[in-house]
Amino acid sequence: MLTSIKTNDNHWTVVLNAQPYQFDHTHPRYTDLVSCVHSGDADEFVRLFNTGNQIEDWSEGDFEFRNGFLYFEDEQIATQPTNRVVELIRQGFPHQPMLNYLKNLYNNVSERAVQESYTWSSHKGLPITDDGMMVGYKGVIIYRGETIQGKNGEIKDGDYVDKHTGKTFRNNVGDACSMKRRQVCDDHTQGCSSGLHVGTYEYASDWAGPTGVVVLVKFNPKNIVSVPSDCECQKMRVSEYEVIRIAREQLQEAVYEHEDDYDYDNEEDYYEEDVNF
Repeated sequence: MLTSIKTNDNHWTVVLNAQPYQFDHTHPRYTDLVSCVHSGDADEFVRLFNTGNQIEDWSEGDFEFRNGFLYFEDEQIATQPTNRVVELIRQGFPHQPMLNYLKNLYNNVSERAVQESYTWSSHKGLPITDDGMMVGYKGVIIYRGETIQGKNGEIKDGDYVDKHTGKTFRNNVGDACSMKRRQVCDDHTQGCSSGLHVGTYEYASDWAGPTGVVVLVKFNPKNIVSVPSDCECQKMRVSEYEVIRIAREQLQEAVYEHEDDYDYDNEEDYYEEDVNF
């Protein structure tokens, strides 16, 4: 028989055979555990509760599960990163990408930016890389005109450029775009403001429009500055990113694995044949 006590902040204490079990919303199987409490399914409750032990085994001790909470380097991990850990386990990936991601994220100088990033990263199709970088999408346009000097190199006719100005940052595959962090707006209540913007696939596709292009960009979580709240957290402002390829479609897996067979010399042909908005 399951005996339970729940506090106002959704912290549960469940007693089963004189053994106490404590968990709250940060537990990767929180909803299922609550269902077990309501149904009285003790066996399933214990199995789900021990998901934490599975995480510890999977991560070879880099993550700890204590009293229903997941920890990394003695810091309690929020719900969204915890869910990503569980997703990596389900998809059979090693733990190192998640470990690298958290190390990068916790090097961010802004705790507020870290907290805001959780909501953005919970969107579908936003994976991490083996080295712990994040991957997002950016809508760009094709530059037409005479060669000009951009902030990160010459911009020639046919190059990809940021849509907002149409002439500031070249966004060809392999290009790195950066600006000083203090020049990036850190106020999440400001929807349109200064900074390098990265979005979800849906947001980037809408921004690119029928004549634009969606590219995949990679960035370090430590360079996240703010997540504007005006568009359901579908975009964020960062101080630096790298364009890694043209986006065929929204990515599905939790970890991004580079496609070595992609022909970067035929970007425009690839775009015309395979990219749909």
